[in-house]
Amino acid sequence: MLIDIPRTRLLLQRGQISRLPEARATHLCSASGTLWITIDHDARDIVLEPGQCFVVQSDEAVTVSALSGPAVLDLRPAEARV
Repeated sequence: MLIDIPRTRLLLQRGQISRLPEARATHLCSASGTLWITIDHDARDIVLEPGQCFVVQSDEAVTVSALSGPAVLDLRPAEARV
């Protein structure tokens, strides 16, 4: 996933899904709400509560779903500083 701005925010309503096909080296954070993150071919389930973050280190596609909503997902390149 090419993110060429310092930060991107996605608003997800409860149950809404966003697919990130090229998210390697992307820093994902929950700004509000609970987010469920799955990575194709990865058995892990990642759940982010507000303030928690995860860095994608896989080349596989990532699916993000809002378990509670509205939820706000912050995305930025992993090497970016806030």
